[in-house]
Amino acid sequence: MKALKTVKRPITTTLVAIVVIGIAYVIGAFLTGPVSVRAGGGLIPTAVLDMPCGILSATDTTGNAVILLVRIAETTEARKAGLNGVGAKALDTMVLLYAHSKPQSTRVRYETGGIRAPLQLAVIDELGNVVVVKKASTTASSIYVTEKHQWVLAAKEGLLAKLGIVKGSIVTPDDLRRIG
Repeated sequence: MKALKTVKRPITTTLVAIVVIGIAYVIGAFLTGPVSVRAGGGLIPTAVLDMPCGILSATDTTGNAVILLVRIAETTEARKAGLNGVGAKALDTMVLLYAHSKPQSTRVRYETGGIRAPLQLAVIDELGNVVVVKKASTTASSIYVTEKHQWVLAAKEGLLAKLGIVKGSIVTPDDLRRIG
């Protein structure tokens, strides 16, 4: 019987040690995880996460269908927040649709300060035509769109072209399907 008790004690001690190590790991991950994500460039601010998501249909200049997953900045606050504070790695796949309820005929300013990679903005008129693609550097605090437009797609420089969105493409924000 004494031999049985000595066998149980090391197993109990081992199990307690495993639980303590597991708890320490979880606490450590909780404390250092956000720092690692921020350092790795994967940070997505709450303002962007709170924006609704949608699936947007488009047609490239050769007539091929393109489907985009976008975050939708449809309120004044969301349009002002834009992609500010989004990490460089998160920008590799993120597309933001600035949506206005009616065509904008005056010069409109889009904030670009605090963005960690050069951006491109596809300016879309009320018919869904991409009328121009503008570039914004990381040093610019904002970019002005002077063309008459109703929507603007913003993404890391080069991503829109990879997705087939260039001047002359047709984007149909009126057919935007919200998800989530």
